[in-house]
Formats: sequence, structure tokens, C-alpha cells
Amino acid sequence: MAEIFFAEMIAESEVDHATSRLEVALSDAAGRVQKLSLGPDAVAALVAIASQAPRSNASSPDRLTKLPKCYAVGHGRHEPVVMLRFEDEPAYGLSVTQAEHLAEALLEEAEAVADTKYCMRQ
Repeated sequence: MAEIFFAEMIAESEVDHATSRLEVALSDAAGRVQKLSLGPDAVAALVAIASQAPRSNASSPDRLTKLPKCYAVGHGRHEPVVMLRFEDEPAYGLSVTQAEHLAEALLEEAEAVADTKYCMRQ
């Protein structure tokens, strides 16, 4: 039996009109890609199977990552805290130590993300 490939996203798709086949490249969480070539009968069977699967709740706001359009950083007027606010939400008051740890963690993650090659979602 074939090893299971845990696909997380479709990296690429194309219809080969000469052979009537659907070619789909799937990517896993580590960025490895597997390409499939499906004939018309396999595509029809896959559509039937997928229509019976439970619906994804991807449109639910609870599942989405928040991507704020703006943020603000400041300091407390009456307390020694660093203030952090995203959009119009209430501000977070962080101690100096918490703010330093957050800054270090943000820099580490930003460097890791900058070095990672992500597949484009379609």
C-alpha cells in the first residue's frame, strides 16, 4: 500500500486538454509537493466522494487567522507598562520583561518566516 501524503493545500492545478486529464500538485505542511494526474472517471468519482464529505467551516471567523491592518505600540501614562493594540481592540498592557520577550519572539519568527519557502495557494 502507498504511503499516506497529508496534503494541506493545492499548489497548482491544470487541465491537459489533449489527454482530458486534471493535473493537481498538492503540498503538505513541510512544503513537499506531490503531483497527481486524474482521468475524467477519477475526477467524477472524486467529486462524488467530496460532495459527501462534511462541509468545511473555513468561512467561520473563529477558524481564520486575524491579520490586522494597523497596530499601535506605546507606554502607560500611570503604570510602567508597554501598551500594544491591534486595530480598534482594547490595548494589552505588558510588563517590560514581557515586552522584551515578545520582541525577541517576534524577531525570531519573522526571520524564520522570511527564510521559509511557501507554496502559493490558489
